[in-house]
Amino acid sequence: MPAVQLLEKERAEPAVADVFEAAERHFGQVPNLVKALANNPTLCRSITDFMIAGLRPGRVDWGFKELLILKTLRAMKSYYSYGAHEKLAAELRVPEQKIGDLANSLWRTSPRFTEGERVMLEFAEQVARDANDVHDDLWQRMKAHWDSGQLLEMNAVITTFIQIGRIGDTLGVCDPMLFTKPVSSGSSIGSGLASPQGL
Repeated sequence: MPAVQLLEKERAEPAVADVFEAAERHFGQVPNLVKALANNPTLCRSITDFMIAGLRPGRVDWGFKELLILKTLRAMKSYYSYGAHEKLAAELRVPEQKIGDLANSLWRTSPRFTEGERVMLEFAEQVARDANDVHDDLWQRMKAHWDSGQLLEMNAVITTFIQIGRIGDTLGVCDPMLFTKPVSSGSSIGSGLASPQGL
């Protein structure tokens, strides 16, 4: 049972009415986490904005961002929305085998992952463990595959979902499905990722 009340739009403060509307437009529904956060309108607005920004196409393919979210949640032993992100990754045409390889260490050697993908998954694990201990060598390996804008976006996704995972777990909130509307990554991700150049 959630530690705080899940507020429906009709019972929430008017200050979050537009946040609920934005969530409905983006997700097709209002996730339970947003309903929990509605008990504090300021936090609800800022965290929902970050959540929406991370869960859409950007400088980095949305499907790969879902793999980063899954690796981050697993690395920090977070249960909030893990299943929802597995479903979302599959909807975004991430191969089932790639999703499965994240559940253990197979991603480190699997031919299904590019070097650019592997180094970012390593980064996600490290940030989830200790963000103050990201070595220069790891940054250099990431920069060999990604430009600064892409690295900033992926870092923001990882750290946002560290926060979201911890909040969801602490409050005992469950979101088995985030999107009730069709999603599209805007690009195919099965065989690699977009090159940093020209993005």
